[in-house]
Amino acid sequence: MANSFFQFKQFKVEQGQCGMKVTTDACLFGAIASKKVIDGATPNRILDIGTGTGLLSLMLAQATHVTKIHAIEIDQGTYHQARVNFRDSPWTNILSIELSPFQEFNSDNKFDLIISNPPFFSKNQLGDSSKKNLAIHNETLTVNQLANGVNEHLNEAGLFYLFYPPYEMGLFIQAARAFGLFPNEIIAIKDRITKPIIRQAVIFSRTESVIHETELVIKEEDGTYTDIFIDLLKPYYLHL
Repeated sequence: MANSFFQFKQFKVEQGQCGMKVTTDACLFGAIASKKVIDGATPNRILDIGTGTGLLSLMLAQATHVTKIHAIEIDQGTYHQARVNFRDSPWTNILSIELSPFQEFNSDNKFDLIISNPPFFSKNQLGDSSKKNLAIHNETLTVNQLANGVNEHLNEAGLFYLFYPPYEMGLFIQAARAFGLFPNEIIAIKDRITKPIIRQAVIFSRTESVIHETELVIKEEDGTYTDIFIDLLKPYYLHL
């Protein structure tokens, strides 16, 4: 029987109650975001939208010296799972979570960094699991609702990190412009160099600029991890 948890070097992610389990691309997004934070100005307050297992928040907590990471989650079972993951981590003092749809989330303070790996499948791809449907289908959070909420909660100099498939990212970029949010950097993710782009990690700000575009490949043609993937995930994966 497979483990109900995913063990990292400094923390463990229990995921038995979560519709969306730990995935390679989500880990990669967390590692990319953490490195970007390390290389830039450390944010005081981070918001993690739709945290799921809490993976992104935990990776950011490990890598940075941020003062506060607040996560929100819409599914009750997943919320309780992430809460346990936060409680059992070394960073329980800076991690917090609440059960709330993003559309109803309220905060007295704006955030320096907002991060999200949101649901993206459309309704005609619904499966048999209601919990997984909630985690991966965008009926619960449309691109317009996401853009509107980010605009409301991001401070003037803040950044928004988003992880989407290319088509959905294009829709979000279009929607975000209406709220004064602009893509500054696009990282295209491929499983192998010869394969199509599967995800894009995009950094948004309130400043429109020339977009810096790069490509990141997860595996070599022989199936081994690329050097850049290893460098990014080595602080987290047990066997790297």
